[in-house]
Amino acid sequence: MNDLKMNDLKMNDLKMNDLKKNNLLQFNIIKQKYDVKNTVIFIGNGNRDFGLRVAEYFPKCLSSMIPERFNDGEIKIPAINENCRQKDCVIIQSCSYHPNFSINDLLMEVFIMIDTVKRSNAKTITVVLPIFPYQRQDRKSYSRSPITASMVSTMLENSGINRVICFELHAGQIQGFFNKLPVDNLTINNYFIKCINNISLEKSCDISDFVIVSPDEGGVKRASKLSKLIKSNMALIHKERNKDNEVGEMVLMGNVNGKCCIIIDDMIDTGGTMIKACDVLRKNGADNIAIMVCHGILSKDAINKIRDCNSCDVVYVSNTVDVLSRVSEYGKIKIIDITELCAAAIYKGINGESVSELL
Repeated sequence: MNDLKMNDLKMNDLKMNDLKKNNLLQFNIIKQKYDVKNTVIFIGNGNRDFGLRVAEYFPKCLSSMIPERFNDGEIKIPAINENCRQKDCVIIQSCSYHPNFSINDLLMEVFIMIDTVKRSNAKTITVVLPIFPYQRQDRKSYSRSPITASMVSTMLENSGINRVICFELHAGQIQGFFNKLPVDNLTINNYFIKCINNISLEKSCDISDFVIVSPDEGGVKRASKLSKLIKSNMALIHKERNKDNEVGEMVLMGNVNGKCCIIIDDMIDTGGTMIKACDVLRKNGADNIAIMVCHGILSKDAINKIRDCNSCDVVYVSNTVDVLSRVSEYGKIKIIDITELCAAAIYKGINGESVSELL
């Protein structure tokens, strides 16, 4: 990648930052900036807007380094201007759907950046993976299949880093794939509660009118936790998949007639499950239907599906995945900025403070 392209990329960072300021829901749950002197923050190409927003909480800590590519596609790390010797180095990278890079490209960037700062004699290395790569492959679902999430965990653990920070793992037991490395799996329920309060005000609904819905059996624990926090009822949708990313029959378990339904999940990918779940809820008498997920992958034509779905009123996603640069008209999609939570976890991890109050 030549200097002209790199300058264009840096200018694009600035332009996109200005463009996106008015398109994020910011609740300021954690109002703080952090005074650190021995920290250097590196941001990969996966979701630069997220990384830049996190870096704003750590003045003068952002590295100017941006991973580049040789003409054959190999990843190149340009000269790092910042001194990393005996510093706390933080690498932020979203390894998910991206218009220009594959997940494998972005994951490889992580390991090359780790090797770079390790050879620069960093004191500690914290890797922030807002969305953990390959997390849906967390078990053997058929004979002779890999457990790829475990493989990624082993690779990270053997790379010599000190801590991993991520959001809303698809399955909490993925933390168990790490034998020696501490993993902070952050939840964003406090942000969802803020969104629910906004809906309550807009629709003049009481909390007793809300029902938290899990779109499948795997999300029952997640939905149950949120329903207990807001003291509302809960429902479950049983689904059968015909094959990957294709949903078959869906059956509702619970009463949603005349209720305001909140479908909770860790991610929305192609949108098939969520759209069918909304249709099922509407057929069973739900008045208002909102989707709240942490990771808005929104691959293929998911954005168009959401736009055309009459059963769904609004979709809330966080900015762990870069949705802002791919959505020209936001419409039903509302994006929650959770970088303040990420910054707090980084600071507490570096300074040896408890992260449990953030979970």
